[in-house]
Amino acid sequence: MKMTGTLFAEPPVTSDVDGKPCARHTNDVCKQLDQDHYLIDGKPIDFPVVVADASMLMNAFLVDAGVAQHMIKDSGFRVLELFPGKAILQLLLVDYRKNDLGDYNEGAILFPVLTPGERKPFPFFGAMQRMASGSVGNFVYRMPVDQPFTTHAGRFIWGFPKWMARIDIEFGAKRARGSFFDEGELVYGFSAKTGGTTKVKEQRAASLAIRDGKAWKTYGTNTGSGLTFSLGGEMPTIGDSHPLAKELRALGLPKKPLFSVSIKNTAMRFEGPEAVAIGQPFR
Repeated sequence: MKMTGTLFAEPPVTSDVDGKPCARHTNDVCKQLDQDHYLIDGKPIDFPVVVADASMLMNAFLVDAGVAQHMIKDSGFRVLELFPGKAILQLLLVDYRKNDLGDYNEGAILFPVLTPGERKPFPFFGAMQRMASGSVGNFVYRMPVDQPFTTHAGRFIWGFPKWMARIDIEFGAKRARGSFFDEGELVYGFSAKTGGTTKVKEQRAASLAIRDGKAWKTYGTNTGSGLTFSLGGEMPTIGDSHPLAKELRALGLPKKPLFSVSIKNTAMRFEGPEAVAIGQPFR
């Protein structure tokens, strides 16, 4: 899957049906039964969707706000500027072990953004306060996963731009490392320190996405233990030829992160989404 730009070209999902590989489109195998109940490829999914155990690592970077805004120009969102002309990019890797949607690995390319009608905060302190309080949504620009069921569920329920790719994650005692490959080509790889013992108090934040001509907003909560926060970090590895890797390079990567985070054990809960026309404010 090599499309770039906000309007994600959603490929069919190939999985085994009666022992044979079959490519199927998400909207053909999923339906909403009522406000809190879905049927995803024959399996019922109810709210809240619960992740009982997962590990994650993340690197955050200061990037050119103009380039970032151009990347998401069709979303109706505005990148949050930490400093004038500087936005934040987050690269994420998650190993889901106990999850209503299955056992799978996930990557993500995220931008903290302002939605239509939200006021721009003061540089740095205002932006930091908004992010720390969870009042800034993260726009999910891309979200590769390595299993078909979660691909269908993430797309249909919350509008996430999911597709099948290779996600490798190793979570060691002192260092976590992971990488994302698409069609055999490296997009990104990065690391984060581990070994922290800090507990994560319950946090609530919004994820934002674009699908089927709508903007989607979903609130999730997470708690956890084994948090490690580090200023700076190791320089990521960015691919050379994949279109998404080229977009990351246009943003100024590879370079050292602003900060890195890992959480050894995290639990999450996701509720239902709110969907509005692109460019319209959320409630």
